[in-house]
Amino acid sequence: MPSEPLYPHYLPTRPDGFAQPTNVPLFEADEAGRRADPAKPSFTKGATLTNITPIIGTEIRGLQISKLANEGLDELALLAAERGVLVFRDQDFADIGFDRQREIVKHYGPLHQHPTMGFPAGTGPEFHVVYADEEAPSLRQLLGPRTTYDLWHVDQTFTPNVPGTTFFWVLETPESGGGDTAFTSLTAAYEALSPAFRRMLSGLSLFHTSASAGEVARVGAERALKEAISTTHPLITKHPVTGKPALFVNPTIARKVEGFLPEESENLLGFLHNHIRSLDFSCRVKWERGTVVVWDQRVTAHTAIPDFPKGERRHVVRMIPYGSKPEPAFPEEYQAAQSKSE
Repeated sequence: MPSEPLYPHYLPTRPDGFAQPTNVPLFEADEAGRRADPAKPSFTKGATLTNITPIIGTEIRGLQISKLANEGLDELALLAAERGVLVFRDQDFADIGFDRQREIVKHYGPLHQHPTMGFPAGTGPEFHVVYADEEAPSLRQLLGPRTTYDLWHVDQTFTPNVPGTTFFWVLETPESGGGDTAFTSLTAAYEALSPAFRRMLSGLSLFHTSASAGEVARVGAERALKEAISTTHPLITKHPVTGKPALFVNPTIARKVEGFLPEESENLLGFLHNHIRSLDFSCRVKWERGTVVVWDQRVTAHTAIPDFPKGERRHVVRMIPYGSKPEPAFPEEYQAAQSKSE
């Protein structure tokens, strides 16, 4: 007999069925990181911070997200913008209740309402339950036969405002291990390119659509295309708080370079999609009970690693607040700012 889930009240439900993607109108975002004390005192008193790599990722122990005041939540946003991904260990976040979870994540902006993912009974589609067990399929089953299953992406970038400081917390991990998540720095990916190549990319825009590979797998191509919401964003963006440029590519959602012929777009995006996968600027986060991962989606792409055996339970929950509309960054502008700061 299969075991019962550790958190049955978090099982995914969708009582009204799938909904159409939400076309969120453009709004002026209030970026929490802009309000933060650069010294980040909430993170320097009693907490232990350890970099996962020099480029991306910081693991944090000795600090409870649920106990942070608004000033501490602002500092969290700034640190996530600077480090890309933060891995908080030994958290009580899974047990503080849906209302408190919603309150904390809404500090960073309006919450994305997912059109197809299940949510805990009594909540709503702002909670995105990622669940696999002996009956619910894993990503490997959803995508079908492939040689590899990495699916690098940024979540839900098809609206004018894009996801910002995003929360992901674990309830249960596969018995055999695995089921980790990998993250890559889009800031470092940009910086690794030659100045000449950066200049060539400057001013280009990408077409983003909600008819992503994941949505097509979940609801079918016909429905995904019929309900698609689309927008364009700069290929090189400037972070609204740090001002740093990032290579804002999104392999599952940003499908073509505006103004390019199909072959031109496919070749450029093929190179860039392969480029952001480099181990030079990525890290792998191992899930443990009590882990909450917070990352800034303006500067970080991620992929699930569905390497655990079929039928084992993996239970994770995500909430996505919207941040600012991406603004273009230009190499000359960034270089001038760097020279001034030095």
